[in-house]
Amino acid sequence: MSVHTALHEIADAGGDGLGRLLLRAVRAVNEQIIERLTSLGHPDIRGSHTAVFANLDGGGTRAVNLAQRAGMTRQAMSNLVRELEAAGYVVLAADPDDGRASLVRLTARGERFCQEAAVVIRRVESEYAQRLGDPDLQQLRHSLRALAEQP
Repeated sequence: MSVHTALHEIADAGGDGLGRLLLRAVRAVNEQIIERLTSLGHPDIRGSHTAVFANLDGGGTRAVNLAQRAGMTRQAMSNLVRELEAAGYVVLAADPDDGRASLVRLTARGERFCQEAAVVIRRVESEYAQRLGDPDLQQLRHSLRALAEQP
């Protein structure tokens, strides 16, 4: 089998496959959300930043814990935290339990962002419910949960 044939085979196998469709759907939803957040005054936010916001505790969280929760390297998480710190969404504060460690905490801007993001996410999901029909969206959620729970 030639390289050309092998590449053609893999392209055909995945063309409209489940993985590709799921990836395209995730990208479409995320792009809509990010676009709306940008219009609300959050041009620095990228989809990858959700790994920080989604894993923060109210009192702050160490970057190493954020990385573990997000399933990414400490380096990658540290880069995201630095970007969000530079944009004013988070701040690093001394960990009261360990003076050598720092906690990542939301700033007032970060709190506003989280509140605005929640509203945007709910609106986008409502629009999808209208497009698909609520029963179909509920079935999609059920199916996706079943796929996600499979080992």
